[in-house]
Amino acid sequence: MPIGDPGNESYQHLPGHPRDRIHLDAKPGGYTKRLYDPSTPATNTYATARAGDFTSDLSRSRLDLFLRSPRDFWMRYHGWEAQVSGPMFTVNDRMGTLAEAHFDAIRTGAFAGTSPLLDGTDYANCTPFVHPTDADFIDTFCGRKSMSWSWARTHGVLYQRSTDPHAMLNVYGEPDDIIVMHAEDGGDPYLVVVDFKTGSSANPKYDKWFETNYHAAYKVQLEFYAWLLEQIIDRDNLPYRVYPRGVHIHMNIGRTEDRLFESSAATQVGFSHELMDVELDWSWVEPTLDLALECLLMTTPPPVQMLPMRTARGAPKMHDNWSFAERYQWLMTNHPGSWP
Repeated sequence: MPIGDPGNESYQHLPGHPRDRIHLDAKPGGYTKRLYDPSTPATNTYATARAGDFTSDLSRSRLDLFLRSPRDFWMRYHGWEAQVSGPMFTVNDRMGTLAEAHFDAIRTGAFAGTSPLLDGTDYANCTPFVHPTDADFIDTFCGRKSMSWSWARTHGVLYQRSTDPHAMLNVYGEPDDIIVMHAEDGGDPYLVVVDFKTGSSANPKYDKWFETNYHAAYKVQLEFYAWLLEQIIDRDNLPYRVYPRGVHIHMNIGRTEDRLFESSAATQVGFSHELMDVELDWSWVEPTLDLALECLLMTTPPPVQMLPMRTARGAPKMHDNWSFAERYQWLMTNHPGSWP
């Protein structure tokens, strides 16, 4: 029975269901997914999903993967798909899109004044950023276009250490928006990274928004975008600087009403909003990129790095990264040379 067929014991150890592989008819030893090649310079030129070589791209989510599991990160660039994306929360995504459209309307002058989402905060007088020479900058950098990652990567930083023969990575990301804060010291104005979040919570705990374990990744996300924006400012010689605080605007849906309709057919569901900001320190990003690149250049995957697990409630759980690493080890032991 071929490896991967239902009923074969090896089925559970494959790095994902066979239907999720690039080629449905791929056989062990014949998997053709392109691998990271350090001898090929990284590029950030626009290319379609079919024609481009994206093997040297490192997005913000890829760096998150490295922080979670260097082993999974290595596998992702050496022929394995660490995880299959889950379904999107479409209502949340739509609210974020509407918030972006609202800021774009201010940017183009279609909406007069400043954003009500900023009212009553230290950012009340901020305005959406307009690039001085690139009219499409927000559309391409902040993910407004279809196949947004293909455009966002064109603003990527070609990362090269002093010892590298050429750019080894194209580091890119897609912040939701950027606003301008004029400096009180009379210097260059600040660019503030803004990220929209949507949910429906009776108690969002805004006072501890960036402090919980779940929300710790939010700060990492903002700091990565701040670093990226600083690199773009320096590279393109823009008369701005990055503000050392990042902003989250949370839209809480359906928590201010107790019914869906009034007497008429008009819907009653609305949303409240809250702005939270946090001090940023992105000095960790560049050293982490160095470590990530060292990981990619290894000839074998790094060992599993155990993560702490909370076992106070219920049975101990195995982290999904561990399961993925075990699948890799099982296949290499039982079918050496099959993947990658």
